Amino acid sequence: MAEEESNRNMIIVAINIALLVAYTLLIRLTNGGGESIIAVAFLIAFHFLLCAVIAIVCAAIVPAKKYTKGFLLSALAVVLIGFSTCYLAYSIN
Repeated sequence: MAEEESNRNMIIVAINIALLVAYTLLIRLTNGGGESIIAVAFLIAFHFLLCAVIAIVCAAIVPAKKYTKGFLLSALAVVLIGFSTCYLAYSIN
């Protein structure tokens, strides 16, 4: 049972990290200017808030309670990986 929960959480985190990588690369490769860093930062903040809200909603709904940890881990991963990647990608010229 614990292994199934761990797999479910890792799938949720992997999907959210894949989305993070996709829109970061898309914006970085299409808009090389300095204003694109602001767009990526806003998208990361929105992605974090969306994951946090989904986790809160899942915690309130009893059948969906099993997804709460996955979305909380995703919110944390999006913030930590997203903003550090954003800083690194735009500090290299």
